[in-house]
Amino acid sequence: MKAKKLFAGILISSILLSTASGCAKKTKTKSGLATIDKDNGNDAIFELVSGKSAKSKSDDEDLKKAYSEFVLGLAKRCAEESGKENFLISSDSVLFALEMTAAGADGDTLDQMLDTLMPGADKEDAFLFAVDRMAQLRSNQLSLANSVWINEKEKAAFYSNYLKYVEDNFDAKIDSVPFDDTGVDKINSWVKDNTAGMIPTLIDKLSTDDVMVLVNALAFDAKWKKAFDPEDVEDGTFLSGDGTREDCKYLCGENDVVYLCNDTATGFYKRYEGEKYAFMVILPGAPEPDFLSFDDLENNNSRSKSDETDWTMVDINRYVSLMTAEDYWDFWNSRNYEDEVEYMFPEFTSEYSTSLKDILHDMGMEDAFNSSANFENMSDLKPLFIGDVIHKTKIEVNATGTKAAASTGVIMEHNSVIMQRKVICNRPFAYAIVDVETGLPIFFGTVEHVNG
Repeated sequence: MKAKKLFAGILISSILLSTASGCAKKTKTKSGLATIDKDNGNDAIFELVSGKSAKSKSDDEDLKKAYSEFVLGLAKRCAEESGKENFLISSDSVLFALEMTAAGADGDTLDQMLDTLMPGADKEDAFLFAVDRMAQLRSNQLSLANSVWINEKEKAAFYSNYLKYVEDNFDAKIDSVPFDDTGVDKINSWVKDNTAGMIPTLIDKLSTDDVMVLVNALAFDAKWKKAFDPEDVEDGTFLSGDGTREDCKYLCGENDVVYLCNDTATGFYKRYEGEKYAFMVILPGAPEPDFLSFDDLENNNSRSKSDETDWTMVDINRYVSLMTAEDYWDFWNSRNYEDEVEYMFPEFTSEYSTSLKDILHDMGMEDAFNSSANFENMSDLKPLFIGDVIHKTKIEVNATGTKAAASTGVIMEHNSVIMQRKVICNRPFAYAIVDVETGLPIFFGTVEHVNG
């Protein structure tokens, strides 16, 4: 599916599975749903990780670096596809959706999925990282919810131990519904409730061949630690990626942010209340004491004092597409708590929607998308494979704070020198909402234009 505008600050992951069921001994989930009681042996991934502690896995430096390879790989490919339009992803939404799916996989399918999500990491550690990260991210500013919806005609086709793992480790609500308009309305109502209304509709319709939908919903809503007063909000003009002028309102401040700088970008992060999360700006350009006015930018009088690169002409999506995990960590680790910073960035709203099927296939998740996929630890339905992965996001940034949402749908088929600095974001820039404790981005995107 071609990337296109549509916005978010919530996260939703869904998995639709389809085909017929078989016969076996029945047991019940905690929700009372009858399922197949199957002995998967001790080699199913969810059996291997059951009972092990996920505590502190999200702080493991090697696992953080492995996950950041996936984050930047995903951002790179979405940026490449977005042209001159904004993009915004939530890799956590994708991670939780696909790890719930991978829990039912085996063989090469499982290996490829985990090596895409957590390159080079031990399989068990990869699962424990996701479980711990989910717990570590939760706060009064960021909510996570998971649910599993099974076609009532196929409600006995799934393995009880797989569903128990999803219940116990992802706190998933499990229910069966008719896969018609009634079921669609019920799932969408749950999604709306768990995304603070930001994503009112995840699913348009369900096929009679679809047998399961796994949904992850993430909603972020935080106020700035230091809010902007009315006099800090100024009218201005933004030079969009296509060269047009856009009227906007700028949020202006100084000395309440942390300065960031490497060889190709300057920026800052501004904390939200509680200081668990922050809004980070990545503005291409070598460090300089001041930035040029809009008219200077438009007239191309913009050569950097320290480099011959015309940074105002840099395609921000192209810039992100070339960014590596090492580049990201180099930027994050440049944190300078001493320098005073004057900054300015626009209020904006952005929406994004894309299919991740080809991107994930390109990143190494090949078998999961064809009939050779091995999901034998999830169900006795064969063939069972991923038909598509749909990702939607939305963000609203203003003087009060930030709201963000993301949704991922996995469709299964049965088939200390103090200096005065300035960072004036009056041209395309990248941004992230970061978990300050780990440095990992929860949302990562670009602003090519600020209106719509």
